Amino acid sequence: MMSRHHKGVLGFSILYTVLFVFDGVRWLSFLIPSAIASYLVYVVLALYGFFLFKDRLIQQWNEIRKTKRKFFFEVLKGWLLLFLITILFALLSEILKQVLGLSGQGQNEASIQSAFKEHPLLIAVFACVIGPVVEEVFFRQIFLKYLRKYLSSWLSIFIVGLAFALTHMHSLDLSEWINAIYYLGGGLAFSIIYVKEKENIYYPLVVHMIVNSLSFIILAISSIQ
Repeated sequence: MMSRHHKGVLGFSILYTVLFVFDGVRWLSFLIPSAIASYLVYVVLALYGFFLFKDRLIQQWNEIRKTKRKFFFEVLKGWLLLFLITILFALLSEILKQVLGLSGQGQNEASIQSAFKEHPLLIAVFACVIGPVVEEVFFRQIFLKYLRKYLSSWLSIFIVGLAFALTHMHSLDLSEWINAIYYLGGGLAFSIIYVKEKENIYYPLVVHMIVNSLSFIILAISSIQ
């Protein structure tokens, strides 16, 4: 019989899949404004994830407190790994765009910029803090951890990285597939960090928060000019 915790994990996974993979947030827009629906969903899932893995999160946090210096340097190394991988995949994406005669930014970037213009502080909090929490709980703490029980680590990392990239697509247009290559790099890097640090979610989570925060700082500066 399935335990209470496993039921909770299954419930979180189903909610995330329905809301973000099958665009369930759009369904909620029939009841409440789409912007409010998106923010509400992220808050609910973040709280759900916290209470679902509360004991593990507290244990891992206590481990980090004992090795603060190690945590700092490993996060820095993780960010450098992410930087190098995303640069490589971004370059590959741009080369493919030029070969195929495509131009313009992805729909995900466009929607973030649009939301930032309307609610800069709110979207920054959600994209830099709450969003990474929800994504890391689903992709690393649940999905990657589960796959590694049955598949090799590298195959699991690739599958999760690919899933991470695909969930950042907003349509099946060729341009969206090409733009997803950039997110594939990020998904691979976060998963590598998670595995390397013995499945301690705080390492990829903090790196995820840092890179999103840097992106929003650049976005904020560019919007002023």
